Amino acid sequence: MGIQGRVYVNFIISRDGSIIHIRMRGPDKNLEKGAQRIISKLPKMIPGKQRERPVRVPFSIPITFRLQ
Repeated sequence: MGIQGRVYVNFIISRDGSIIHIRMRGPDKNLEKGAQRIISKLPKMIPGKQRERPVRVPFSIPITFRLQ
């Protein structure tokens, strides 16, 4: 399809380590779907801690799709 570009993905790592509230912003819906597929396959993460208690942590990552 010849589509390439950078998709900015925002999500929250919840108290139990799962990924919730995935939001994406990119140049094309197909790239956003690909980014969501990648993020949803991530394993459970270690949540942040504040005063020895697990807390939710917002996270942002750019994913670049490039044709070669």
